[in-house]
Amino acid sequence: MDTSARSDRRSEPFAPGDPVVIRSVHDFGTRGDAVAFAVAGRVLVDEDALAVVASPVGSAVRRRAGVGSGPNGRLVLPEDWDGSYVEDRWTGAAVVRVHPTASPWSVWRWHDGSDWLPDWYVNLELPWIRTAIGFDSQDWTLDVVATTTPDGTWSVRYKDEDELAFYASTGHWPASMRAVIEQAGEEATAVALERGFPFDADWSGWVPDPAWPAPGLPTDWSVVR
Repeated sequence: MDTSARSDRRSEPFAPGDPVVIRSVHDFGTRGDAVAFAVAGRVLVDEDALAVVASPVGSAVRRRAGVGSGPNGRLVLPEDWDGSYVEDRWTGAAVVRVHPTASPWSVWRWHDGSDWLPDWYVNLELPWIRTAIGFDSQDWTLDVVATTTPDGTWSVRYKDEDELAFYASTGHWPASMRAVIEQAGEEATAVALERGFPFDADWSGWVPDPAWPAPGLPTDWSVVR
């Protein structure tokens, strides 16, 4: 994926409630740029400084088919992808993704219909760009998890360092890119420890509407322009 030419493909913001698709787009060699993962959602906020998208339980999900490898056996290397996708649905609890514009991460929280769950998940990724059907990014494997423990302690840790190391060892992430990812992880960790935005935001306005039906994917969800 050519990161130097990234810019919004759609100038108009989405309206609250609009169905969208969040996609992770990667360079797959001979296949070119392609969708690695996609999840449907509905827009809560789309402004100059912020995008917030909720994926209710049952939202459509697509992930690459192929033989998994790596530490957890779930990483499908580009050469192991057969070009098809596994059809799936979002399970567990509704997830809300908050992306401050131009930040190399989004912050996720889960809402079970009654309250927010204790874990916060910081997904390291390319800054989102708006497309005709939603938002495109590129997942960077390494993540940051923050949680409030039962005794009230605020705990912050990395997740999937072993998977990042595996991708680096295979050449999927070159040393220069690994450095970018690790720097983003340090910055995200600092924000989480300081409880900066959006950790300090009022999330009550971002509770998914329980009346929203689970969104599906448009027919052109896998087309990368």
